[in-house]
Amino acid sequence: MRALLFVKDEAKTVETAKNVAKVLEKFGLKTSTFVNRRSVGEKPSLKGFELLVVVGGDGTFLAGARLASKECVPVLGINQGRFGFLTEVEIGELEEALEDILRGRVSPQKRMMLSASLLREGKELFLGDYLNDVVVSKGSLARMVETDVLVQEEHVLRVYGDGIIVSSPTGSTAYALSAGGPIIYPLSENILLVPICPHTLSNRPLLLPSDFEIKLLNFTEDYMAYLTLDGQEGMDLKKGDVVLIKKSERFCLMYPNPKRSFFSILKEKLKWGGG
Repeated sequence: MRALLFVKDEAKTVETAKNVAKVLEKFGLKTSTFVNRRSVGEKPSLKGFELLVVVGGDGTFLAGARLASKECVPVLGINQGRFGFLTEVEIGELEEALEDILRGRVSPQKRMMLSASLLREGKELFLGDYLNDVVVSKGSLARMVETDVLVQEEHVLRVYGDGIIVSSPTGSTAYALSAGGPIIYPLSENILLVPICPHTLSNRPLLLPSDFEIKLLNFTEDYMAYLTLDGQEGMDLKKGDVVLIKKSERFCLMYPNPKRSFFSILKEKLKWGGG
């Protein structure tokens, strides 16, 4: 089996990745390493690989997930970040987790992704497939953005405020949670809409079926609104731009921590008491 190590560009994490490589090789995996430097736009191909091992935080995992989804390669996240909702395995748990994976005692989870396109002046530009979220928000100046939300071509609301988040179930524990959205079990298939600091206080999060198509119509003046994809890619929006979001045909295959459930991770990360 061939594995690619996808590593956060940080000296401490690169050193950790060397130890991870030794563990993988101990289990008979042939490994290659890619350090995910933002200054390097080109990413490696996963053709011929059977496992992607991310060493870093959730941001590095998101970048790796977009890469892995193109070839349906499963992803295992080793946490070297601060939060670790996606990079579920700690370095001390790696050997036990690998043994469970290689012996077939744990299977990868199939996580829904979002497909995003931009409609501008009659032309459609496909932007990509994203595991967490698609966000329209205010730019550098502290002005409200004005966005119409259409669901299945029906006008639902106009958002005045800091913006709106369109999230997958996996992304519900990211920006959407900070903006007051609900936590969705990650194996669910839904699309979540969460207004960000809406001026109209009656605007509330809205949970939709996964086969619905969402359009965000930007009425904010040119370059006063910004489109962010998975918190890592983005672009300025022009007045009249339309962001089209729907369930992607691709998905992320993600190995969970064999010893900890989603609920135990929630309790740990969010400091829930009791039990």
